[in-house]
Amino acid sequence: MEKIRHVIFILQENRSFDNYFGTFPGADGIPPSTCLPKLPGGSDCIAPFHMPKGEPIWDLDHGWESEHAAYDNGRMDGFVWVHGTPFTMGYYDERDIPNYWAYARAFTLCDQFFSSELSESLTNHLYSVAAQSAGLIEGVDSIGELEDVLDDPAGLTIASMVDLFSKNNISWKYYVETRPNPADRETYGILPALWFGRPKEFSLWNPLPGFKSVRDDPSRMSRLVDLKEYFQDLRQGTLPAVSWIIPTFEDSEHPPEPLAPVAKGMWYVTGLLNALMESPFWKDTVVFLAWDDYGGFYDHVPPPIVDSFGYGPRVPALVISPYAKRGYFSHFNYDFTSILKFVEVRFGLPHLTARDGLANDMLDCFDFNQEPNRPLTFAVPENLPHAAGLEYHYARYVPYVPAAPIRLRMRHTSGEPQGAVQH
Repeated sequence: MEKIRHVIFILQENRSFDNYFGTFPGADGIPPSTCLPKLPGGSDCIAPFHMPKGEPIWDLDHGWESEHAAYDNGRMDGFVWVHGTPFTMGYYDERDIPNYWAYARAFTLCDQFFSSELSESLTNHLYSVAAQSAGLIEGVDSIGELEDVLDDPAGLTIASMVDLFSKNNISWKYYVETRPNPADRETYGILPALWFGRPKEFSLWNPLPGFKSVRDDPSRMSRLVDLKEYFQDLRQGTLPAVSWIIPTFEDSEHPPEPLAPVAKGMWYVTGLLNALMESPFWKDTVVFLAWDDYGGFYDHVPPPIVDSFGYGPRVPALVISPYAKRGYFSHFNYDFTSILKFVEVRFGLPHLTARDGLANDMLDCFDFNQEPNRPLTFAVPENLPHAAGLEYHYARYVPYVPAAPIRLRMRHTSGEPQGAVQH
């Protein structure tokens, strides 16, 4: 394990395992007889199908209530009527995401990797840095709203990996892709911080500025940086020990397809991996590539319920490294805290919460005695897939049947979230 000196966590958006790898040969993919009812208990159903070009044109709802309804107490049969569209059953394959399938063949594909919470982006991004969501079950758009929801003027006061790194002198960075801000930035139809990226601005995909311990510490805020520094660090030999990489909306693979084409996101990730593999850092680095939540897309495996918050549905996850097992399927149960557990074990750190303390550490994905894997690079096309301009209307499908409300009653005792799901 000491052969790994650098850990990179690339977190993309809104895909279930079955949506990307449900037809991948040998993986725990979509059962042949799958057909989900259009309405609860109905006989008319939708079978999985290859996603048509340009679809889905809207986002699929994937919040706390709809996600629990789709989960349907482990029956995994509510996706069509909850998300209000047959496109929840659409899947991609090698024709659409050839590089991802090539990485899966060359390295390790985890087919029991689950999102950390039965909810949406912000909560799962919090698990990726803090092994909990501070009791949040849905997204908030600003630090002010965060303070209001948590009833705490300090915002997030839970511990994070940043605290562990500071105490143990471990270098880190949180790379955020950016785009130039237009003069009318605030008029855009989706959250500007997601579309244009601001490393030091709190957002659904960048929770660290919401932590008081980060926000009030200039040295920590200085490590929230533009993605351009990732490429500079590779060239200059200054890549930190641990890093996260977050995209702008356009490169995130987040529906709607016209705004963030899947192929464009794949080539963005390919560029990140090419740069690493062409650098001296390849020899001692592991990349954990995963997607933050299921995005409303069908997955057939019921997530294990480990506490009141999760797990959520499976998401794709690849382990890419010279020491990742070649062409291997890891069937261990993992979530985002498993990546934190790997970091903790590798660098001799304590755990943050019970979740990462009990998580599997992902060591099944590695063989540190094998002949190191060679880099797998791809020539990036000159004309990448085009993303529609924001004149395209961003909207969500309307559920066929409204999901029953589910609330979480919180009681804070030891500093870790406790609770019970209330129907």
